[in-house]
Amino acid sequence: MQIMGYFLFLPLIVLTLLRWRMPKLNPTVLIDIILCVTLATFSLDYAQYAIALPLFSAMFFGLYWAIFAILYLLLNFDPLLAVTLIFAALSGLFLGLWNREQQNQLVALDKSASRYYELEALQSELTAALSQVERMTVVAERTRISRDIHDNAGHEIIAAYMSLQTARTLLDDADPDALELFDAALERLKNGTGKIRDTVHNLSAVTALGVDALHDISRRFPNYDVDFKVYGDTTKVPAYIWNILEACLNECLTNVARHSKASYVKVDLDATPHLVRLCIENDGAVSPIDALGSGLRNMRHRVTAAGGNLSVDAGTVFRVVCVVPIGNSV
Repeated sequence: MQIMGYFLFLPLIVLTLLRWRMPKLNPTVLIDIILCVTLATFSLDYAQYAIALPLFSAMFFGLYWAIFAILYLLLNFDPLLAVTLIFAALSGLFLGLWNREQQNQLVALDKSASRYYELEALQSELTAALSQVERMTVVAERTRISRDIHDNAGHEIIAAYMSLQTARTLLDDADPDALELFDAALERLKNGTGKIRDTVHNLSAVTALGVDALHDISRRFPNYDVDFKVYGDTTKVPAYIWNILEACLNECLTNVARHSKASYVKVDLDATPHLVRLCIENDGAVSPIDALGSGLRNMRHRVTAAGGNLSVDAGTVFRVVCVVPIGNSV
């Protein structure tokens, strides 16, 4: 009898340990219960107490249907057996609930930590973007001032200087003192014209801005000849939106280089009086995990903060579309 008990409890313990390591085997606890009930039916006394082990495992793993094993008590009621099975069932139930609560808390902590690190990265990106936007705003304003000077005041002053040079040839018989004053004024006007030219040159942006910056990013992208096209009037797009579009284009082209084997890359920039739309498309195969990585998720936060929307289509053609409203922000 001891040998039979050994061969009963050993498989039960082994199967219990296997279920702890491989949760997919949890439903096999039904086999343990059937085995114990069958042996107990043939007057194997310790087999009815062995039901406590699979009953505990079943309740721990959430297989609550196993509670029907206690119905065996209706066939042969034994107070000690009843206390043993009920205690095993309740112990498994409460320990299982506690274990699942612990696991849920760990999952929640992991998600919170992941969100925290994503927000930290986003904050760093936004801080850097704010600094870059400030620089771009200053550069854009300097460019506007230099363009206004060159196109308006510069042209008028140079035209006046040329007219005075022509008039000088007609004043050879005038009073010498008047000619001397005229020549001195003409020389000062010449020097002023040169200073205006130098000022315009110094105010002009050294780095590319707006469409030129996006075109530079596309042109410098390695291994691909990016098809870059522009539609509409882009002169009304504010500097901070150009900063978002540049970051979006950089992120998308970096993802192409890292995750896909595309045969082409196409970039379309479409501006209307109310919004600007940037579409980056390629035919590279991208896994669902890489389709919306942390970089694009952070870009989505930045675009949303500007009142826009960033969508990703990871079908046969991988496409990222960034739409940002212009509104009255100009």
